[in-house]
Amino acid sequence: MVRERRDVFGEAVNEYANARPGYPDDMIDDVLSYADPVSEILEVGAGTGKATVSFAARGIAMTCLEPDPRMAARLAKECASFPHVTIEVTRLENYSRPLAFDALIAAQSWHWVDPARRWDLAHEALRNGGTIALFWNKYIVADDETRRALQEIDERYGVVNAGNGVTSKENEGEIELEEGWPAYDLASDARFEDLVSRRYRRHLDYDTATYMDLLASTSGYRILADTDRDHLFDEVTRLLDRRSEPLTLNIVTDLFLGRTASPTSSPSDTE
Repeated sequence: MVRERRDVFGEAVNEYANARPGYPDDMIDDVLSYADPVSEILEVGAGTGKATVSFAARGIAMTCLEPDPRMAARLAKECASFPHVTIEVTRLENYSRPLAFDALIAAQSWHWVDPARRWDLAHEALRNGGTIALFWNKYIVADDETRRALQEIDERYGVVNAGNGVTSKENEGEIELEEGWPAYDLASDARFEDLVSRRYRRHLDYDTATYMDLLASTSGYRILADTDRDHLFDEVTRLLDRRSEPLTLNIVTDLFLGRTASPTSSPSDTE
């Protein structure tokens, strides 16, 4: 049976929580500034709460949708100190409520929402003038030689677009709104306006065990046959253990912002 990538993350809950970085404080500030006023957020695909805790710590009420009960259980543990966080074990495609939210956020998860319905669902979930904020981390191994060696291992085992950043330095420079998804989805959609893209940069050092947890929590590796994944991980571990220093990752965080357009005033409204 072929497994869908979006369904494999619950197999690596602890690895995900241990190795995935959160999101920059200045990015959180930018989202809230753009969305102001915002008192209640809908989060799609909340996972273990890597973004949730940053917004909840600002005192904002959160409704978090997480379809995997294993991930949702860890999310509940991470958010235990935030009574204003509500967790629903469901997908956005199956969720609705009568009152709309001030903002919808999705951290590393919007591409898993049904492409044929996601923008309709986002529009339905938001009040007039409400904000959609989509963001994701990309990981780039800083050392060129190590990155090439890791890429060679990936290629031997057929790992494609794994998202761990051992591909190329494609994220240099500043992001342009028009350079790709999701902006081009909404370029001609009159329901959304004020589109903005921003990019943030950090550097994090990973020891071998934590980097292996990062790979273990990534769908491109999870969908491998168990034997192939074990062999690949053995090769990566041996490669990294030969190094005399931690593995530095350049973390690039891209943010896409938009808001629902207010209804156009009718002539009778302006007379």
